[in-house]
Amino acid sequence: MSLRESYLKIDCSLAITPIVRDNLLCSMAELQLPRILCLHGMSFNIRFNFVLRSSFSSNNNLGVGSNADVLFLQTRVLRDRLSLSFRFVFANGPFFCEAGPGMLPVYGGADPFRRWFRWSPSHRVLKPKYHIEAIRRCLEDAMAGDDESGGCGPWVGLLGFSQGARLSASILFESQRRQESQIKGEKPGGYEGDLDSMLWSQHWQFAVLFSGPAPLVALSPDIGDLPLQSPTELDLSHKELDKLDPTGKLAIDRPTLHVIGIQDEWAPSQRRLHDIYCSEESKSLLEWDGDHRIPMQSPEIEQICARMLVMAGKKTA
Repeated sequence: MSLRESYLKIDCSLAITPIVRDNLLCSMAELQLPRILCLHGMSFNIRFNFVLRSSFSSNNNLGVGSNADVLFLQTRVLRDRLSLSFRFVFANGPFFCEAGPGMLPVYGGADPFRRWFRWSPSHRVLKPKYHIEAIRRCLEDAMAGDDESGGCGPWVGLLGFSQGARLSASILFESQRRQESQIKGEKPGGYEGDLDSMLWSQHWQFAVLFSGPAPLVALSPDIGDLPLQSPTELDLSHKELDKLDPTGKLAIDRPTLHVIGIQDEWAPSQRRLHDIYCSEESKSLLEWDGDHRIPMQSPEIEQICARMLVMAGKKTA
């Protein structure tokens, strides 16, 4: 399938956001498919090198090095299997940064790299309001860009890898929290200007979380005593995670699929997200014999596709 690239600027001048999408040569039926917003991570396994090098040739039109582009390639097998069921839209993080774990030297020519959250002390600390606003605008740029490309299906799900999976889970919880407040007749809290935005006006139904670590991140100032991590904080240590116990205080009630490689050095934190941040009735776990990457082989892909269709209500369990 051919690809194209478009650039959308965000007003806060933090980055130029590449959005990679399928070519516009598609049928109206494809444009009407339910949409999944896909969020990249920060680190990649060296085994993916052959895919990256063969795809980012000097003659193609891909934005070389953008993490959204890499996620597009990482999910190509999954997308091919689900091409008649979903439309996948890829967003990029707002902040330029150095290469993440596992990126160098293999991906030395694949810059600029981007991130959603801080993972290095060298990263600039923004007030939570401005940090979350930058993330929201990047996500909404991707969503609006797909609208302009003809996409008109409902936004139903989130898909994320690593840091993008943590953000996906956090969005799913915040969406749930806001809509529960509305049902109670309460005004949901949020940062000024984002209460009725494109991101928060959607009913996000499910999330697919590849190598997604705990904890959830606070996307609103109105969180009370909920044990959520501030977007300004670095990744937490195991001891800090133990202190941030959500048991009995919060749980994602909407369907989540957690895909975890048993050889992944960050697997314990990923299991923690599954075990104590998500309700027993709605969560699903798929562990596979891999490390910190997205599986591309059967039978894992077949299982992931089947479970995604169940979460979206397109197939019975």
